[in-house]
Amino acid sequence: MKNWRSISLILACAILLQCAPEYPEAEVRGALQKTCAYLWSKQAPDGGWHSETTGLMKGGESATAFVLHTLLQVPDSIFTAPPGGKEKALTFLRNHLNEAGILGLSDPDIIDYPNYSTAYALRIFAVHGAPEDSFLVRKMTAYLLGQQFTEQRGIDTTHTGYGAWGFGELKLPPGETAHVDLSHTRRAMEALRAALPGESHPAFQHAARFLKTLQLPEDGGFISSSVTLGTNKGRWDGANFHSYATATCDGLLALLAAGYSRNDPTVQAAFQWLKRYPELDSPAGMPLDDPNQWHRAMFFYHLGMRAEAFAAMGYAGNWRAKMAHILLPKQLPDGSFVNPAGAINKENDPLIASSLVLIALSAISSL
Repeated sequence: MKNWRSISLILACAILLQCAPEYPEAEVRGALQKTCAYLWSKQAPDGGWHSETTGLMKGGESATAFVLHTLLQVPDSIFTAPPGGKEKALTFLRNHLNEAGILGLSDPDIIDYPNYSTAYALRIFAVHGAPEDSFLVRKMTAYLLGQQFTEQRGIDTTHTGYGAWGFGELKLPPGETAHVDLSHTRRAMEALRAALPGESHPAFQHAARFLKTLQLPEDGGFISSSVTLGTNKGRWDGANFHSYATATCDGLLALLAAGYSRNDPTVQAAFQWLKRYPELDSPAGMPLDDPNQWHRAMFFYHLGMRAEAFAAMGYAGNWRAKMAHILLPKQLPDGSFVNPAGAINKENDPLIASSLVLIALSAISSL
């Protein structure tokens, strides 16, 4: 009987292994190279990347910061930037930073995601800037620190948005937060971590207070905002919003940026949530009957952030092969990716969608 059970177990494992897709390493590398080639081919003569799909991003400030940061994460052993491409892009960013160190305000009629843009620019210059760019790093750091909703902006610790970052609206009166969410907060924290490595800055401690308002104690997952409630894309039960995958990915990565270790219980709670809900074809927790269809609009964002979160945790499970087999067939002949259902998340823009896929492929190939 024992021998029969052993044989049955071996057969079951063999069947599971046969059903599990094999990680296509060569194909992933090829897709990475094609995506990089596509994105670099879209660099404009002024050094920036300008959306041909989204009017708000045609000026190129937020698009350039996001695309360049993503491209610079790809090692030269996989793809080497075209000659002069990186320096042209850095020059574009230098030329568009204002006197206060803010990116995204060059056009007097359009605010091009200043906190997002500046956060990515800070990460770029903190690592890839020339020595003479140190003053820009200091300005951007000071700007982002000043954008945090704390006492400096009339927000006290009883406010659920204490420690967070928002969109970067101009001239908010003291005590007002306007838009506040996890996505902006995570990017600001990661940028400050790059600019203030190893420092126990109070900004990270304040941000941790905000993250605690977003992580649900019953399951360890995250929502996006405890202030701007319409930002949440998880299920609403009439009293509370429920956790969902994209927010939980961002929450895990924000906790790491705040200085928490992989083994911290709060990080592990978010990690276990993601492992309990491993679906890759749609972000778990987002209602399928939502009129906005966010689960379709955030298809590439979900895969990019989940890959980042799993890679950050060193989790080399079968998700890598599964994600690769989902993404590779979606690459277009020119190397780009696009989500026709993603207009409300700008994934219908090939610059954004391709960059999100590049994040995912870079993360799965790094393990």
